[in-house]
Amino acid sequence: MSASEGTKDVKRRKIAEDLEKNSLDFSKDIMKIFNDPIHGQIELHPLLVKIIDTPQFQRLRHIKQLGGTYLVYPGATHTRFEHSLGMAYLAGRMIKVLQEDQPNAVEKIKQDLIDEKDVLCVQIAALCYNLGHGPFSHLYEKLHREALKRGKWLNFSLN
Repeated sequence: MSASEGTKDVKRRKIAEDLEKNSLDFSKDIMKIFNDPIHGQIELHPLLVKIIDTPQFQRLRHIKQLGGTYLVYPGATHTRFEHSLGMAYLAGRMIKVLQEDQPNAVEKIKQDLIDEKDVLCVQIAALCYNLGHGPFSHLYEKLHREALKRGKWLNFSLN
């Protein structure tokens, strides 16, 4: 074996190891339990936990769901982080109800409508829908709607 073939073999093994290490096979992983103030103990899939552990998601801990409302209502202090966890949980419950009801529909069309991958995709969508929000992002919704009605977009940049 030549030196270049040996180098290629080492690279292939490294790639294979990286793929195995970063695999999305969660069959050996267990669900993680979060203590939610509204829903109590909720279990989330390991892939959702990987998303939650990213810096992009963690920044939601510092964005209030209700903006400055907590200044008037001291109990209104939950963050977009907490809200997103609850949304992922509720979306999972909703799709599982649909999944449990599907045997009636399945008999008619002879196929599964909702599988576990679909359940996970719905939970990921619910978990991530707040990622694009910044502080006070709903403050400008009325202004944005009015601009859309007039057919004019607000042009501004951060540069």
